[in-house]
Amino acid sequence: MIQSPSGRGRFLVVAAAVSVVALTGCKNKVTYKDTPDTVAKLESLEKQMGEKDNLLQQLRDENARLEREGGAAAPAGDWVFVIEGDALTLKARPTGGGGGGAEVDEATATALSNQFLDMVQKSRGAIQKCYEQALKKSTGLAARTVTLKLSASFSAAGKFQRVSFSPDLPEIFDSCLRNVAAKWKLPEAPAGMTFQAQLSLNPT
Repeated sequence: MIQSPSGRGRFLVVAAAVSVVALTGCKNKVTYKDTPDTVAKLESLEKQMGEKDNLLQQLRDENARLEREGGAAAPAGDWVFVIEGDALTLKARPTGGGGGGAEVDEATATALSNQFLDMVQKSRGAIQKCYEQALKKSTGLAARTVTLKLSASFSAAGKFQRVSFSPDLPEIFDSCLRNVAAKWKLPEAPAGMTFQAQLSLNPT
């Protein structure tokens, strides 16, 4: 009589099951360890990215400084006033010979500058949120207090025209600030006017 190799078959099945369990257990415990060469390459790439971000920030700051000092931040037909504390200083008279440079007396300039500062102060919370958004989105931006030099231009009708600032910050801050400043409006004036003031922004 021929006997079925059932006993052997059971052994093979059991052995296979043990093998599967063993393989499954090993699979769950597999760990990947970076080689020293991989770690060195990763550190080098991270260093290069950091240097690139720093260089980009320096270029942005320099560009903002040149723009500010060169007067490009204000339209040629504007009176430019710098507000430092309680002092209001005339920085530039209208240029370009367009005939739009009507005289602006001191009382008018002072009144408008105070209204501008009041608008900026009321928008401080919104501008602070813009800065916090920039901190979250930009890995190259240090979480530090920034003294923002703000420059805003208005037409003779008092309509907001443009805003610029330094030091340069990521695009997300730029677009956010423009949305905030778009709501600003001043009373009618003899000519277009640009006001420059400082605002401190703090990381939270």
